[in-house]
Amino acid sequence: MKFLSKTAQSEILIQNIRYRENRAVNNKNLTSLLVSEQKGFCAYTEKYIQPLDSAETEHLNSAIKYNDNYYNYYGVIRNANLYKQDEKYVGAKFLTNLFFQNKAIFDERISFTNNIYYEIDKEDFEARDFIDFLNFNHPTLSEQRSKHIKRLKETFHAAKFAIEDILNYFRNHKQELSHITAIEHEFNIDLSEILNN
Repeated sequence: MKFLSKTAQSEILIQNIRYRENRAVNNKNLTSLLVSEQKGFCAYTEKYIQPLDSAETEHLNSAIKYNDNYYNYYGVIRNANLYKQDEKYVGAKFLTNLFFQNKAIFDERISFTNNIYYEIDKEDFEARDFIDFLNFNHPTLSEQRSKHIKRLKETFHAAKFAIEDILNYFRNHKQELSHITAIEHEFNIDLSEILNN
């Protein structure tokens, strides 16, 4: 998952923007900044957020909602929050150490292959619990990833695309970058340059 990292240079921190109860304009601005920081993606599903999608600020640790800050906020598609396992993981260690907010540490502990996120070390119960907490492998989400990859493969095969053609396709069709981790894995490509432009 590419969009769980946090940065001390965030505009949200610089402007000291906090989620406020009954402050729709403030909260809409916060969501907009989060989604922008996340390169237009839902932090939990890696779906590219379309203009008519319902994006909102999600409180990763819902137990501290209204007493939280930037490090607990993510821009997500509304339905992504429905699959989060809040009650099961109240007080979980990952909610305080936030290991997943550092991409290098996340990549050392959690990987992706065959359409499944998994803990690299089978004894890393914290990583396993975090995967379950955000429901990375929910059957509906897994099916959507599979279908998206299948369609892309069929399109690229029919067009006889080489790697550079695939990269150009994504440069011109960023909305097709949903499930970007699966895309990078399937096509053995790095799309970070496209995200940063």
